[in-house]
Formats: sequence, structure tokens, C-alpha cells
Amino acid sequence: MSSNKKMAAEIRAAYANYGDNPDDWPEEVKQRIQGQTEEHHTAENNVLRNRILHGYTNKDIAQEYSKTPQYLQQLRGRMRRRHELNYQATPDELTQLKYNVDHMNKPNNQGVASVMHRDKDWVRCMREKLREANDEARR
Repeated sequence: MSSNKKMAAEIRAAYANYGDNPDDWPEEVKQRIQGQTEEHHTAENNVLRNRILHGYTNKDIAQEYSKTPQYLQQLRGRMRRRHELNYQATPDELTQLKYNVDHMNKPNNQGVASVMHRDKDWVRCMREKLREANDEARR
């Protein structure tokens, strides 16, 4: 089924279930429909989204995938507005982050992000995960 057909089916279902006034529809239904209109979830976009979720900077992704940094900034913004920007890390990435934090003099998020070529928000979130894991291990 093409994305236009999926979106049309989604809109018809919303009208049938929630009435003729879109203001009365649940927020998640409106966000889902809006998300389908703003972008198509192609295989390439899924790869770009995955790179964003793993904290790579727009500049690095743009160079690797021949996209403009502005396009990636818009994609990141849409993900943030839809609350889809839940940063992730592999165990190897967490190990690398821990090593960099342990071996830097006065590490701050911006400095670690620069060394790792990652987004500073990703570094902040992953450092929080590391702290939580350390707290759990101490108990």
C-alpha cells in the first residue's frame, strides 16, 4: 500500500471514529497523520533517523549520505516535535563514551561530543544512562 493510500485510510478512520471536527480528534491521531504528510518513511530516511538516534552530527551524516545539513536539521526537528528523538547507544558506543570520559581532563559534554563526533545532547543522555547503571551496580 502506498503512503498516500495509508494516509487516506488513516484520515477516513479518524473521521469515522472521532467525528467531522479534527479539533476533537486525539492528539496522537493528529500527530500520526501529520507525520505521514510531512515525510515518507523510505529506507534511506530510516537509515538517517537511525544515525540521528545514535547521536551522529548533522555534518557527519550529510557528508556520508550526500544530504544537506539543513535537511537533516529539519528531520531532527520533526523527530523532536513528535517525541521520536529517544537517543540510543550500542554497548560498544557506551564503552567508548566511558573511556573518553575517564581519560579526559575535566570532561564536559561538548568536549566529549567533539572528540566522538557526536551530538552533545546524545552525550548528555548517554552519560545519564552510564550514571544510572553505576548507581544500580553500587546498590
